[in-house]
Formats: sequence, C-alpha cells, structure tokens
Amino acid sequence: MFLYDESVRESPQEDTWGLNRAEGWRIRLCWAPKKCFLSKQPLWGKYAYYGERWITGPGEPVVIKYWIAKDEFIVWQLKK
Repeated sequence: MFLYDESVRESPQEDTWGLNRAEGWRIRLCWAPKKCFLSKQPLWGKYAYYGERWITGPGEPVVIKYWIAKDEFIVWQLKK
C-alpha cells in the first residue's frame, strides 16, 4: 500500500513559480474576503493588484487567480 506524505512535493518549486506566469495585472477593489498571496494580509475593502494564470491543455482550462497588496506588488516587481 502507498502512503501519501503531504510534506513531499512532486517537484521543488519556489512559492512564486505560478505567480511569475500570471498576466493581466490591474488594480481592483477587493470586495470578497481575500488575502494577499505574498504577505497573507487581508485585502477586503482595499485596492489590490489582481492577476490570472491560465493553464490550458486537453480538457477544461484552469484559471488561478492571484490577489496582491499594492505595496507587496511593487516590491515583488522590483525584485524580479
């Protein structure tokens, strides 16, 4: 029998691996209770950057949505 260990990942990737492939960044008012992807601070009722990553292939496309606080987004872009 195969035992699944959640602490082991399939491939070692940095936390922003998918974030670097997101596109269409724009500032939007966050009406839903979301958290910043980088800092985990609450964004509800604040303006924040919103971007999407589309994964397409044989089947239904998958959309991953990212919300990032304005200050964190600027720092992240400068570090790239």
